[in-house]
Order: sequence, then C-alpha cells, then structure tokens
Amino acid sequence: MKTSIQQLDCYFIPSEINAKSEKLVFHNNNSSIQLNVPKLEVNDLQKIIKVIRQNRDRYVKKLSTNDIISIIDRAIELWLDPNFIYRRLAEEYLPIITGYDGEMIHLFLSKYLRNFRKEKLQRMIEEDFPNPFVLDEFRPRRAGGLYRAYGPKMITHFFSGNVPGLPLYSLVAGMLVKSATLGKVSSSEPLFPVLFTKTIEMVDPDFAKTMAIVWWKGGDELLENKAFTQTEAVIAYGSDRSIQAIEQRIPSNVNFYPHGHKISFGVITKEALTRTLGRETARRAAHDASWFDQQGCLSPHVFFVERKGDYSPKEFMGMLANEMRNVETKMPRAKLSSRENNLLIQERSKAEFQSFTNTKVAIIHSRNSTAWTVVYREDDKFPLSTLNRFITVVPIHSIEELSEKLDLVREYLQTAGVASSPARFQKVINLLGELGVNRICFLGNMSNPEPGWHHDGRFSIADLVRWVDVESTVEETMDTFDPFRD
Repeated sequence: MKTSIQQLDCYFIPSEINAKSEKLVFHNNNSSIQLNVPKLEVNDLQKIIKVIRQNRDRYVKKLSTNDIISIIDRAIELWLDPNFIYRRLAEEYLPIITGYDGEMIHLFLSKYLRNFRKEKLQRMIEEDFPNPFVLDEFRPRRAGGLYRAYGPKMITHFFSGNVPGLPLYSLVAGMLVKSATLGKVSSSEPLFPVLFTKTIEMVDPDFAKTMAIVWWKGGDELLENKAFTQTEAVIAYGSDRSIQAIEQRIPSNVNFYPHGHKISFGVITKEALTRTLGRETARRAAHDASWFDQQGCLSPHVFFVERKGDYSPKEFMGMLANEMRNVETKMPRAKLSSRENNLLIQERSKAEFQSFTNTKVAIIHSRNSTAWTVVYREDDKFPLSTLNRFITVVPIHSIEELSEKLDLVREYLQTAGVASSPARFQKVINLLGELGVNRICFLGNMSNPEPGWHHDGRFSIADLVRWVDVESTVEETMDTFDPFRD
C-alpha cells in the first residue's frame, strides 16, 4: 500500500504573481514531506522585485524604528506559544526536513526566539547606533551639524540551511533598516523563513507585502543576475565556494556582506577541572559539541584543555565521552548519508590505529554506531572535525600555547567557548581577542549568540546603512537666507 506524503506550500510571494511550481521532497525519521516551491522565470522575479520595492516605498520607509520593533516583537510573541500554528508546523516538519532531533529543535526555538523580543531588539539598535533615532530622522551630531542613516531599498538574502532559524538574524536586520526583503532559501532547510514571514503577514499585512521568500537552485545565473541588478545589498551565508561564486557576479555598486566558512573551539582552564566543577564542565562541553551535530560555524571542533587540574585532560576526555553518550540518549544525532558515515568511520579507524602504537592518541566512541566520537591528541595543533559529533581534546600546558595552536586557522576563527575562573578570565579573553576570535562566550553557550553580537567581527545593522551628513556650516549660512532675519 502506497504511503501518503504530506504536502505544504513553501514560499511567500506577492498575491498578484502567478508562478509555476515544483516540489522539494524530504524523507527522515520514517516520515516524508513535499514542499511546493515556485518555479521562477526571470520575468516572475522581476515582477516580485518591482512589487516589494514599491510597497517598501509606500509603507515601510514611513515607519519608525520602534514601529518595526513592535511588529517583530508581536510576531515573536506568537512563536513563543508552543500551540501557535506556525510553531507547530515548524516543530512537526523541521525534524523531517533536517533530520535533527525534534526535542533539540523545540528547545532551540524556545531559547533562540527570545533573542528577538522588544528589549533585545532595542539593544541591537543601541549597540550599533549611539543615537537610535538616526534611522528615522536627521539628528544632531556632537561635532555639529546633522546626520541620518538610510538602509538599502532592497536586500537580497541567501539563507543558510545548516541550522534552522538562523536566517532570522538576517531577516530582522533587513527589517530594522527598512529594506524590502528578497530571501532565497536553502535547499536543505527552506521552511522556517517562510513560516516567519507568514507570521509577519498576520501581524502587519502591509509590512509583509515588502517581503518575498523564494527558492531557486543555487547558481542559477539568470535569476541571480536579475536579483543582483535590482538590489542595493546582498547578504549571503554559505561555503567559501558558494560565497566566491556569488561575489564574482555582484555589480560593483552593490554592497556585499558575506558570511563564509568559520570554525570555533573551546578553552578549558585547570580551574574548571576541579573535583566539584569537572563534570559540569564536561556536560557543558558535550552540549556544545552535540548541538545541531556541529553543523553551525559556532560549533567547536576542538577543546583545548589545560593540564594540572584535579582532572587531567585525558580524564576529562573520558568524562566528555560519558556526557556525549547522555546527550545522544536524550537527543539522537541526525541520520547521516553514506558518505558522511564512511568519513566518520575512516577518521575513527585512523585514530584507533594510531592509538595502538602511540600513547599520545586515544579514542572513545559510541558502540554499534557513529553517533559520537571523542579523540585525544597530544601533539596536534587544530585537528578539524568531520562534524556530526566528532570532537577532539588537545591538552595544553598553558593558555599561551594557543598562539601556536591557532596559527594556521586564524583567518577562519569565529567563537571560543571558555570555562575559566574569574581571576584568569581577563587574561584568557585578551589573548583570544589578539589571536583573531570575534566572539567569546562561556562554555555551554556556543550555539546561542546574544542579540547584537558582531557576526564575523562586524556590526550587525550599522554595516548595512549609508550615512548622510549635513554640515554645521549649513545651519550657520542658512540663517543669512532667512527672509525674516533682522
């Protein structure tokens, strides 16, 4: 008997656009879903862009920043209700689309979405702008004169699909600077941006008319070239290869904001390996190494563990393995492709073979599966992970060794998760800052950045705007042209 497959329309385009459709089919967790996406022709995309730009000029550019924050906040409030229709759809279908554990997705959404409540959004604005009202009107400069910030009329977003929900950062940034939104979803996770945009439509239908969320096959030059010639800015997430392909075709007058491949790691000082703290440190490390199967740029590849704690780095490796096992029991890893599974098996076999003749290498892993792997290596600098819960512990004598360990990967560094005492924390973060890290958090929080963080070391919102200065001499000279001047 043929099993029926669930279907869902997965796009958000102006109602006046009638595009043909095609389907994306996903199979996971013994379930299947068909997502119907528009099969766009260049003329369709041209019409979509024209409509959302016109609607932006008609409506959004006249809103205040606080108006927009309130719209986003009301949408988030809906999503924080587990019974909200689009939240239920996300929790039902994202495990099928991504293969990630449903409980992990539920916990992630509950925590992540709170980063976009009203107070957090206000902090994002104030983090980037000394005077938040510059997005709404000309404001006085301290040095004299006036200034104002203008966002792009339209931003084209290339969303990533490795972690559900991450496109929200890019979407919200574009909304806050009053830009029309053209979002191109990833083939590996096209659903969340659509559901959130539909929520904006529920809250403010006129604002939603400035947004379009569509899919096309990556590298479609006809569609992408049309988008590039009609936009003022492009924000792209993806591999270095895809980022380079996009960059080569963007006109020189279009601002490009790439977010390519990055790597992260953890640092555990001896003070975090006392008899009372060691197991909690291992629990936090296992959380970071397991969350979304290390697929995000914020996930650690390596834990550098300082010697001379109550627990040695090798003993910590055993505790970490135990905690990785616990996480797998509660939130199983996604099912892998044959290629991914074979790669894990090869890396395990390599480490096991080395451990037979080299006491400086050890490995502990899940039995009868590739669910998780912990490797111990004394002489390596920065062993890159195959991902999918494969983590390496590298012992260090002191944190100063990090300078040498990170030397070859400095240009790719993203986040460092630190477990340290207050007394040494300043020393640790100063060193990490010098070495090129652009985000430092406490261990256990690596995959949940705070609102307003400087992604890839840049401003989240201020980078998107252009500034207009009115010089102080205008005010002074203008007085002489006042017909009512005495």
